[in-house]
Amino acid sequence: MLTVLDEDVVVIRMFGDLDLGSAHSLRACLAEAVGLRTPPRIVIDADGLKFCDSTGLSVLMGALTAVRAAGGRLALSGAHGRFARMLRITGLDTELPIHDSVAAAAAYLTKPGD
Repeated sequence: MLTVLDEDVVVIRMFGDLDLGSAHSLRACLAEAVGLRTPPRIVIDADGLKFCDSTGLSVLMGALTAVRAAGGRLALSGAHGRFARMLRITGLDTELPIHDSVAAAAAYLTKPGD
């Protein structure tokens, strides 16, 4: 689930469902990722995500707060279908930058001046 893309960016790839039963795994990966780099730059790749409930959205909000508190940045890639719609409805898409690919999200996180 957790991959170091390069020396600047950590990628967390989500698969299957993000709900009450799986939220702890994502929380653990996020906690590890925040500690790997200073400041943390993390891409959450949602391309393999099939389902997300309110617990999953809560984990993402908590991740965003933790990464920002550590002086880092968080971006999302591969959000589509119902998941993308949930992000728009809740307004999370205005707080969490969403990109079409991991490469685009990583480029956003590492662009000069940020």
